[in-house]
Amino acid sequence: MNRLIFFILSLYIFTGCANPEKKPDRRVSSNQNAHGFQIEKSGELTRLTVFNPWEKAENVSFEYFLVKKTATIPDSLTGRRVIKTPVERVICLSTTHLAFLEALNETMAVSGISGRQYVSNQKIRARMDQGEVPDVGYGQNLNYELILNQKPELIMVYGIGSEVTSHTQKLEELGVPVIMVAEYLEETPLGKAEWIKFIGTLFQKEKEAEEYFRQVAEEYNRLKKLAAGKTDKPKVLVGSPYRDTWWVPGGNNYLANLIADAGGLYLGKENPSHESYVISFENALAWGNEADVWINMSNLASKEEILSVDQRFKSFSVFNEGKIYNNIKRLSNHGGNDFWESGTINPHIVLRDLITIFHPDLTEKETTYYQEIE
Repeated sequence: MNRLIFFILSLYIFTGCANPEKKPDRRVSSNQNAHGFQIEKSGELTRLTVFNPWEKAENVSFEYFLVKKTATIPDSLTGRRVIKTPVERVICLSTTHLAFLEALNETMAVSGISGRQYVSNQKIRARMDQGEVPDVGYGQNLNYELILNQKPELIMVYGIGSEVTSHTQKLEELGVPVIMVAEYLEETPLGKAEWIKFIGTLFQKEKEAEEYFRQVAEEYNRLKKLAAGKTDKPKVLVGSPYRDTWWVPGGNNYLANLIADAGGLYLGKENPSHESYVISFENALAWGNEADVWINMSNLASKEEILSVDQRFKSFSVFNEGKIYNNIKRLSNHGGNDFWESGTINPHIVLRDLITIFHPDLTEKETTYYQEIE
């Protein structure tokens, strides 16, 4: 209902941009998996809408109007968020954004990043080393002077909470267009990947984005169907404690869905949330004795390192008799983990890895993101 009201209130602005003598065709995107954005086209204009772009946001939306650089901005868009396309200089405040640009062959458009140490993309790292792509900071530590010196045509941001709006507002006051990207909130792997369609519009690469996602979804669904035929589903324990607190994904989290699609039984699936939650060590011990597979335990790379966190892991049945795999095979020396970067846009490869772990008889592939812990 809220999205319907929002649509009605903004309809006049959108249709008013067109020639009143000839009403243009209006086309609204029909996402297959993603819920956090909408693409609407009317004539030469594109309107992007982002819904609830941070944790626990309710009835929050942002809209952006894309106007070709060769066109004149209509008077009806005065005071609206306008982005001139194709974007040729962009600052990315999340490494996942880089993965989308890599898939669209647009890494040369990157003129700034946040979190230098976490970047895995080798093309971007080479340009960082050459001084072409600086680290502009994040949140309260954003370097506004450096940002302006880079002359970005757009900054792609994400928000953990509503406080992000104070930073986006200041950037907009400085004349820098900003767009919210919230793929990380999607509950399914394909939902995350489908944001390539959203980002593709910024570079006038809608067709390329559609084709990329089509191929990814086709392969993902093929593998999912393959795993669905297995009746012996291994029970899966996820995570490890951080500073004595053990966070696990909710039962509707994208990782929980990945495990299910790979033919596994996630032991935290009874919690219906898509957000992470804390479990007690007693609960973890019970799951550790029930699990057949243990995955995603921070950056721990050996059983010795696991025991250095807590010697009580020796009592876990899965530690002694099960499989232990961690998503650190593409962990770099500088701290970046490509699982969280390119894995976002390649969920079919992550799914194949998990199927290889859960049901090795179904695949003949080496894992890409996961390595066995011994």
